[in-house]
Amino acid sequence: MKRIIIVATIISLFASVLYAQKGSSFYKHEVRLSYGIFTLPDFSDYGGFTVNYMYRVTQWFWVGTNINWQFPSELQYYRWREYDIDGAFADFEISERNNFFAIAPELRFSYTNKERVILYSAFSAGYGIHTGIHKKTPASDFFNNYWYWNITFFGANINIGKKQNIIVGGEFGLGFKGLYNIHVGYRF
Repeated sequence: MKRIIIVATIISLFASVLYAQKGSSFYKHEVRLSYGIFTLPDFSDYGGFTVNYMYRVTQWFWVGTNINWQFPSELQYYRWREYDIDGAFADFEISERNNFFAIAPELRFSYTNKERVILYSAFSAGYGIHTGIHKKTPASDFFNNYWYWNITFFGANINIGKKQNIIVGGEFGLGFKGLYNIHVGYRF
């Protein structure tokens, strides 16, 4: 039953996409910079930047790529003491930010294309690298690489400027771009 509801919802979204595209002309290329907010399980927040390029294939379908860099809001400090067999010891301290970098292709589906507003949803999946320090005694560096994804449930662009080619907007989603983000960009 759930599958039928999901398929029906997707079909109705695509049907609304066709209606929303009538009689509009738009720029083919878009470049934007966004800042996303992430909330960790301990309710601490940190942010990340995304540079995005999109190419508009049709009025309602975009393809492009994201380059994302994240960093925690605070430096992480680690201290430990190591002992020799003869009882001598040495104290160590490291402070470092954990970093994340990802490159991910994106597909975007706009379901409302008006002169001043574009509403859309998107999906991104790509490869990311996570580096930093493990929180253990003694602290150790780590380098991990993973496949990452992002789903934009709801995104909005507001077109401003004399030619309607400057955009400001935001997204609500889940994944490497953050729970919510704001962006500015340019179309040409």
